[in-house]
Amino acid sequence: MTRDDLAKFRALEIDFEALGLLQDETPAGCFCTPVGAEYVGRVGCDGVHFVLLPGDERVYCVEPSMGETGTFVLPVGSDFREFLSFVLYCRDANPLSQIFWMKEEQFRRLLAEDSAASWPGSEAFFRRRDAALAAIEEAFCLTPAAPFAPVRQMQAAFDPGSVPYSDEYYDVLGLEPTERRDQL
Repeated sequence: MTRDDLAKFRALEIDFEALGLLQDETPAGCFCTPVGAEYVGRVGCDGVHFVLLPGDERVYCVEPSMGETGTFVLPVGSDFREFLSFVLYCRDANPLSQIFWMKEEQFRRLLAEDSAASWPGSEAFFRRRDAALAAIEEAFCLTPAAPFAPVRQMQAAFDPGSVPYSDEYYDVLGLEPTERRDQL
């Protein structure tokens, strides 16, 4: 179901960039992108992107810049529809990438700051974003859902040793072959 929903999402004629879910024809991976990951979208900075893993319905955030062993890849939605309901609540995918290191008050402050942001041309950007969010709500019959507690619970229960990393991951982190096996 998640992959069908992802295909439906990609077929929408919306401004993906306004949601922090840029779509690239050939997305560039990074050292901590799991082997076999299916690309969902990227926020547009620091290499942060969202993926699906083989045989898994959950949506994961890949966080190469602020992550560390155990937090480079973490779940941010139990399936694609839940992920989208969280994006609707945040009005952007980027806040979901930051939940793992924030306290709830920090997260709420981030959402408030994002909501109050303004810059030259922001009105046009917000119109495109609002149109994209409305299209998602209509296409998937979703309502916004508060993500902080469910995402933190998912992340607390997640076994980071289950992520299939490439040799590049272990090489970048300087892990020895025995440590590599322990990480799987």
